Amino acid sequence: MFVAVLVVIIVIAFAPATTQGTIFLRFSSLSSSSAVNHIYVGFTQIALHQVGFVNSTGWIVISQSFPKVDLLSNQTIPPTVASAPIHSGRYDEIRLTFSNCTVVIAGSPFPISAPPMISSNVTLPVPPSGIGDILLVVAFDYSTLFSRTPSLSFVLIRTSTA
Repeated sequence: MFVAVLVVIIVIAFAPATTQGTIFLRFSSLSSSSAVNHIYVGFTQIALHQVGFVNSTGWIVISQSFPKVDLLSNQTIPPTVASAPIHSGRYDEIRLTFSNCTVVIAGSPFPISAPPMISSNVTLPVPPSGIGDILLVVAFDYSTLFSRTPSLSFVLIRTSTA
């Protein structure tokens, strides 16, 4: 009897999560008025790391097509970049990889190189049938937009969860 109970406990402890929740990722920026009208940013990959796994494992990759986001839009609610079902549980890190970016200066669009991946430590519980909501706020260096080789460089200002 003891062995049977022990086997059940071990199976439950090591069984993969079967309950799901939903992740919402919103992305915003701190910006000021300038000659730059829009900064459109695309995403190629978003990944969340599950608590308790070593850094080389435990990554959940959100696979979907992501919208381009205008970092200079004056929306009161930051746009949602991703909304996807994920295993319920706790997550401790998020990584975002960017795709093509476009800057619109005085009405003219200019393609610019995408920033490197950004990563942030975050404490994100996703309850079964619940929601995990992340808001990433970045700032960017205007001088890199006007350099000889224009590029977009982010500084992560804040990561918050609701």
